Amino acid sequence: VCGSLQSVLDYAVDEVLEDKGYKLQDKVILFDGCCNLCNDAVNFILDHDTEEAFRFAALQSEAGHALLRKARRDPHDLSTMVLVENGEVFDQSDAVLRIGQQLRLPGNAQSAALAARVLVPKPLRDWGTDLVSKNRVKWFGESGQCRLMDDELEARFLS
Repeated sequence: VCGSLQSVLDYAVDEVLEDKGYKLQDKVILFDGCCNLCNDAVNFILDHDTEEAFRFAALQSEAGHALLRKARRDPHDLSTMVLVENGEVFDQSDAVLRIGQQLRLPGNAQSAALAARVLVPKPLRDWGTDLVSKNRVKWFGESGQCRLMDDELEARFLS
């Protein structure tokens, strides 16, 4: 149910992640499972991740909570998409652009993502992602529950 977070104690983080099938080399995108924009972004990534490089977890899930705790981040912060790549944590515009660089996108979109990450100052990039993040529910709405799992994609999600 949206709005509720799974509680994971610090000492149980590694056990929970192992149980969920997480490996340090995984690239995991943490997203707000109740946000329509976030769910649409996950669908877009699934459609363009031809190498199946990314796995996913809702920020509200036990796995999402555990990954945030492992990264020493506030597990109650649902304000932004987070990328955990090889144990390193990226958020805000860094997460969005790193993800974009690794997708099979039309035209020069991958190059544009790299150029934006290199040429546009992080505070300016993060201002844009903050603006969207703060208004995403107002602009795109919210679903009453987290994403329903498709059997074909279940292995890509840490629940």
